[in-house]
Amino acid sequence: MGVGMEQLDQLKVSVIIPIFNVERFLRRCIESVQNQSHVNLEIILVDDGSTDASGMICDAYAEKDCRIRVIHKQNNGVSAARNSGMDIATGEYICFVDGDDYVMSDYVEYLLHLSIVHHTPISISTEVYTSFELKQCKDTTEIIYTGEQATEAILCYKLLIGVNNKLFGRSFLEEKNIRFIEGLPIGEGFNFNTAAFQRADQIAVGHRKVYFYRKDNSDSVTTKFNAEKWKAGLYALHRIKEDFTIHSERIELAWDFAWWRTNSDVYDLLILADASKEYPDMYRRCREAMKENALSCFKVPTSAKNRLRALVMAVCPGLVPAAMKLRKRKYHVKVTHK
Repeated sequence: MGVGMEQLDQLKVSVIIPIFNVERFLRRCIESVQNQSHVNLEIILVDDGSTDASGMICDAYAEKDCRIRVIHKQNNGVSAARNSGMDIATGEYICFVDGDDYVMSDYVEYLLHLSIVHHTPISISTEVYTSFELKQCKDTTEIIYTGEQATEAILCYKLLIGVNNKLFGRSFLEEKNIRFIEGLPIGEGFNFNTAAFQRADQIAVGHRKVYFYRKDNSDSVTTKFNAEKWKAGLYALHRIKEDFTIHSERIELAWDFAWWRTNSDVYDLLILADASKEYPDMYRRCREAMKENALSCFKVPTSAKNRLRALVMAVCPGLVPAAMKLRKRKYHVKVTHK
């Protein structure tokens, strides 16, 4: 990166990887972290009670790389797994990678560069590679958000709501007592991020794609509809609101948008998984919430794409999921329900 490289090299970063039954993808994930340009790493693999070969894969890699530490635990969800990793982390900074994803060689270096150069306890990149987005982002600018700006941005989906693609100072997380909410199967990262952003004075923001977010894992929550999990996802939005430490009109409006967006996501998945007749009450509530909160898209700084989505879904609710079906069919991604 050319700035403060000697200082960067001296800093240890703990990379926490929660793992549950991802043997198909795990080797690529681990090796992508091992091959980081920033080599001063502590790689914490948390096997959350996997019933496939994931646990054995973790142990095999640990035998060959002294930077790898493995935790084997009973299955208790991704939040508990990440918290277990945080409990033993010794790096000055912490970042997260999901076991079915992988990262570019400069993932840690880039995020660490942002934090050190801009003197912030949190750094993030706004963009990721996905199965549908394979081109590098051309925007090389680096900006600083206040805690309020970052909280508004993530609620407006201008930032990725998951904890991947972000770096956190370990002492900052400990001082502010920021943890994952255990027992929350979805929306746990959204809660973690909004809690952290609100308590940070400044956050460094870049745009380079250094993370590959997999959208073709048939076991992912985004490709397999689970009604109980998505009920929890809607509940997670209420937990975010209850935790607000910044009380301003812009944050309240941003939450209204997030409520609209989450309900529209659940609605889309109900249609994609052909589950609307199986869960008629959920389908009806989501559709009503979409209509009631559609105007929130025009009161917050969200993307033109989200505003168009709101207009289309207000007039013809089935059009967006129909378009999503065509795209998923093109890329061979199937949404099911159980």
